[in-house]
Amino acid sequence: MGEKKGTFKKWKDKVNEKVTTLSNKTSFAVDRSKIRKQIAAIEEEIKLLKQEIGEIVNLNRNTLFSVSMVNYQLMQIEAKEKAVAMLEQDIEELNERSKAAGAEEEMIVDSTDIIEVTQTYICANCNEFYDESKKFCEECGYKMV
Repeated sequence: MGEKKGTFKKWKDKVNEKVTTLSNKTSFAVDRSKIRKQIAAIEEEIKLLKQEIGEIVNLNRNTLFSVSMVNYQLMQIEAKEKAVAMLEQDIEELNERSKAAGAEEEMIVDSTDIIEVTQTYICANCNEFYDESKKFCEECGYKMV
């Protein structure tokens, strides 16, 4: 009976490891998605800033236009491009962590023993395992059928 409990515990531990790995990978994917949305929003802001620079230059093409206005827009673009680079670096770090989690999962799969699947009956009262159906638990006498 103890051997069945050990086999069940091994199986349970391996399932828990896989669930944890899957949860981590899902978390990494969600984080990457959020960062990509942030990048898209910042890139849209950069696009708008470049359009504003174009409008400033176009409106003032026949006159001296404010160089300081254009320089201010360019500084904002540069700051946003740095933010995008940092976010892309965060994505790379998440990719590395995700790959590491995948490697852990492969190690778990490689080390998994083949577990023979058989019908097991468990007493609801004392959790004793049996290979065949019983009317009463031999350990505690609980009615099993």
